[in-house]
Amino acid sequence: MIDLRHWRLALTLSLATGAGALLAGHAEPAGLAVLLPLLGLGLIAATRGTIGPITAAIAIGLGVMLSLHFWPGFDNPLLWQDRRFCRDCLPHSLYLSVDQALLVTAWLPLVIGHWRAANPMPLLMASVVTIAAAVALGIATGLFHWQPGWPGLSLLTLFAAANLVTVAAEEVLFRGLLQRHLLTRLGATHAWWLTALIFGLAHLPFGIEFAAVATVAGLGYGWIAWQSGSLWPAIALHWLVNLLHFSLFSYPMLA
Repeated sequence: MIDLRHWRLALTLSLATGAGALLAGHAEPAGLAVLLPLLGLGLIAATRGTIGPITAAIAIGLGVMLSLHFWPGFDNPLLWQDRRFCRDCLPHSLYLSVDQALLVTAWLPLVIGHWRAANPMPLLMASVVTIAAAVALGIATGLFHWQPGWPGLSLLTLFAAANLVTVAAEEVLFRGLLQRHLLTRLGATHAWWLTALIFGLAHLPFGIEFAAVATVAGLGYGWIAWQSGSLWPAIALHWLVNLLHFSLFSYPMLA
């Protein structure tokens, strides 16, 4: 018997998110039309238990479109614009991404996985190593430097909320969809490092140094998702890395 409870949860969450965005004026009917392929692909995955290469390619392509804000009909609210968090930092603008929120609510319940790690200590150690490696590489390449400062509770809260949506969308796309699909085709080890490499290349528009740090961090996120069987620890670590970057180092990067 097919268990559609996770898909029904995704249906409920995504429809509620879409309705809220529509009422708030941050989404148009053309934008919410993306729920049809999102939920349709989710239903295929839920009923079949797996997806083939073509369906996976369509799902990943749709996820990329939403993550890069290519799907029309969304007006993501601006939280701050061209703000400099240090004298030699690049300016930074922050949006609350409604399109990414729809991706998360429609697919996270389906790809979240089931926790299977009996001993959390290796995951904690891997998290520490990931943070240390990403920070060391970022400093060594001149991407950022140690610059602790309290951004203020309001700014930190805005960043934490908006970034959690972005982080969850990236983990759904890379670890939930791409790594899981590659695992069935290439095996766990190759799926792990290849997904991390692709994750790093996706950050190449921000520079080679940023892409290198993202690749190293992606290895940590992917390993934790693989070993735990769940996206929750990968989302938590990814979010923590970004919060530490925002609070303790030059953000988003040195000019």
